[in-house]
Amino acid sequence: MFLKRLNLTNFRNYSTLEVNFDQRPTILLGNNAVGKSNLLEAIYLLSTAKSLRVETEDELIKKEEEFTKIEGFLVDSPSAHSGLSPSGLKTGGDIELLVIINKPTRDVLFRKKVLVNGIGRRIVDFIGNLPAVIFYPADINLVTGPPSLRRWHLDLALAQIDPEYEHSSNLASLSYKKALTLYEQFLTARNRVLKRIREGFGKPNELDYWTEELVKLAKVISDKRKVFFEFINALERPLGEFMFEYKPSEMSVDRLLETNGREVAAAATLIGPHRDDFDIVTSGRNLRRFGSRGEQRIATLAFKLLQLEYMAFSLGKRPILLLDDVFSELDAPHRAHVVGVVSKQQTIIATVDLENIPKDFLDSARILRVEDGHVHVN
Repeated sequence: MFLKRLNLTNFRNYSTLEVNFDQRPTILLGNNAVGKSNLLEAIYLLSTAKSLRVETEDELIKKEEEFTKIEGFLVDSPSAHSGLSPSGLKTGGDIELLVIINKPTRDVLFRKKVLVNGIGRRIVDFIGNLPAVIFYPADINLVTGPPSLRRWHLDLALAQIDPEYEHSSNLASLSYKKALTLYEQFLTARNRVLKRIREGFGKPNELDYWTEELVKLAKVISDKRKVFFEFINALERPLGEFMFEYKPSEMSVDRLLETNGREVAAAATLIGPHRDDFDIVTSGRNLRRFGSRGEQRIATLAFKLLQLEYMAFSLGKRPILLLDDVFSELDAPHRAHVVGVVSKQQTIIATVDLENIPKDFLDSARILRVEDGHVHVN
């Protein structure tokens, strides 16, 4: 699979833009703040329908405009597993992905719409049509930030790889993204019941159904997370001997009964996958507490590249790799390793200069110069 064309309308600093790609690595070359990272962000939106860089999606819309459109055209090959995309469409030809985001106004019919080949889809079905891994320098918050950010990075990866078996009644066959969506719905419902009990309008036995279903979904999510961490910890790690230690918040009916009193007081479910975390450790040191900024950045990149390998293994095809300013703080051996990974799939790299990029790699890459609102072949 590769991204053949990207069309943008009113996205960030771009009024209209069409960029064509081929299967060679692409380097987006330009000064700071000209829109290189915005292009990577647009591609990742076509993958997950989410941006890691904004608090509200209105920030994606060009100033003084009312909407944005992000459109991608993919060339796909039949899946090694099922011959179907995550949305249920047959693969093997071109796939058109479209994300439309409107500003909230009185007359707007929708805030966000996602389409596959012109057909509107739920976001849960849209995710995974364009598998992608992205690295930003700011992703160091994966190490230094709160557990919610680590779960966010983890969930966006796992949600892209798990097919949905629509006609199976087996809970274990639920895709990760479907299990996570249902879990969040049941969690919200259970928390409402806890609040009712706290306020004197509900009884403890009203929790039974929500508790039992929540525990089943929690096991699906936790099992899939465990498999991911077992896989990446078994791989070679040329960027450093980092270990990724999964810290599950185990959920069971018995444990929920033990915490029931505190849950009622808080009107919140206090254990479960929504409280999971993971640590990144090297030489016995937890990098969140004792790592240098350089170590934290390399560990973040290592996590993303290991995630890439897990997704490739699970999908039977390699995701697109999106790298923002990746070479500037790497030494020569680490740069060589990244170049070796880059050559395995379609990769798009944003950089301010070419100084730190090995010449052999530059000779095999396509270089696009990015200037404010425009892109052209270098």
